[in-house]
Amino acid sequence: MQNANCKMQIGGRAVDRRRASALRYLSALMLIYGASGIAARADVFELSSGGWLEGELVKTNEADKSNYTISLATGGRVTIPRSEVSKIDNVSVDEAEYQKLARSSPDTVEGHWKMAEWCRQHNLRSDRQQHLERILELDPNHVASRTALGFHKQDGQWMNRDDVMASRGLELYQGRYLAPQQIELLKQQKESRVTQADWTNRIEQLRRWLVGHRQDRAAQAHAEILSIHDPQAADAVVAALHRETVPDLKRMWIDVASRLDARSAIDALVNLSLSDPDAEIRNDCLEYLIKTRRVGLAVPYIRALKDKDNTIVNRAGAALGQIGDRDAMGALIDALITKHRVKVSDANSDQHAYTFSKDGGVFSFGGSGPQYVVQSLRNRAVLDALVKLSDGSNFEYDQIQWRRWLAAQSKATPVDIRRDP
Repeated sequence: MQNANCKMQIGGRAVDRRRASALRYLSALMLIYGASGIAARADVFELSSGGWLEGELVKTNEADKSNYTISLATGGRVTIPRSEVSKIDNVSVDEAEYQKLARSSPDTVEGHWKMAEWCRQHNLRSDRQQHLERILELDPNHVASRTALGFHKQDGQWMNRDDVMASRGLELYQGRYLAPQQIELLKQQKESRVTQADWTNRIEQLRRWLVGHRQDRAAQAHAEILSIHDPQAADAVVAALHRETVPDLKRMWIDVASRLDARSAIDALVNLSLSDPDAEIRNDCLEYLIKTRRVGLAVPYIRALKDKDNTIVNRAGAALGQIGDRDAMGALIDALITKHRVKVSDANSDQHAYTFSKDGGVFSFGGSGPQYVVQSLRNRAVLDALVKLSDGSNFEYDQIQWRRWLAAQSKATPVDIRRDP
C-alpha cells in the first residue's frame, strides 16, 4: 500500500479530488482482486454506506429506473438501488494501466523517469509533471527533467519560464507574458467594460422611472441623470440619446452628454448638430459644444464641408461661423461652391438623355430610372461664415479673390522666428 500511495504525494501537491477518489478505489480493488480483473474501462460506484463497487454500468430496457445493474470487474452482475449509490467515477484504460504501473514503480530517479515517459506517450500530463517534480526532489540537477519542466540554466542557476520572464520585467497574465503597464491597462479596460455595462442597465432603469407613474421615482431619476459626470457612462448616455423620441427628454440627454469628457459623447453631439431634423435640437447641440470650449471642435465640421449632401455642407459652414475658428477659412473658401448629384426627374424607360456643359458645371444622365444632374451649387451659409470670420470682407463666391485675401492676411501677420538663447 505504501507504493500504491506514493504517487499521491509526488511533488507535494494533491491531485484532483474526484480523480484521486476514483484512483484510490481502483487501486484498492486491484490489490484485492488483482490486475487481471480490471476491465478496459471501469466505473467506480461509491456507496452511501461507505463501500464501493467496480465494474461497468449495464444499460437495461426495464421501465424501473430505481436500480443500477453493474457488471462487476471480478465477474458476474449485481443490481442495487440507485439510492444506495452516492457517486459514480469513471477511470479510462490509460489511467487504470497507469495506476497498476505506479503501484509497482520504485521511488527512484530511474523509476519516476520511466513513469514520466510512459505518461508522456499516453498524454497523462498532470501525472507526468508529478513524476518529473519528484525526480527533482531526488536529484535537483537532473537535466532531462529540468528541460521537460521548462527550466533553463542561466548564470549557473536553473530558472523556469516564469523566472526568465520575470528577469525581463514580464509577468504572466491570462496566458501571456506582459509588462506590468500592459497588465494594468488590460485590467482597467476590463473594469471599464464592467462599468459601462452597469451604466447601461442603470440608465435604462432611470429612463423607465422618468416616464413611470410614481412621481417620487421620476424626480429621483431626473436628478440622478443630471448629476452624471462619469466618462464611463458616455456610451450608455449616447445610446439613450439616439433612442429618445420625446423632445424635452432628448434635450436632457444632450445636456448630460455635453458635460462628459468622452469622444463618443462629442461625436454624437456633432452628428446631431448636423443631421437632426429638428432645428432647435441641432442648435442646442452646437451651443452646448461651443459653451464647453472643446479643443479641435472645428475639425469635424471642416470634414463635413465635403459631404455629398449640400444641406450638410451649409450646416457645417454655419456651425464654423458660430465656432469662430479662423483656421477653418481655407476649407470654407474651398466649399463656397460644391458639386452635388441632384435628382431632377423620373425618366421614361424607353428614353436615354445625356447633357454636358462646356464649363463642367452640369452633367446629366438618364435612362430607365430617375434622371440626375451634377450641379455646382453656391453655399450661402458658407459665404456668411467667411464674411463673419473675415470681419466683414466679402468677395461673394469669387474663390480666387478670397484665396488672395487669405494669403495677404497670412503675410501681414508678423512671425517671430527668433529662438530663445
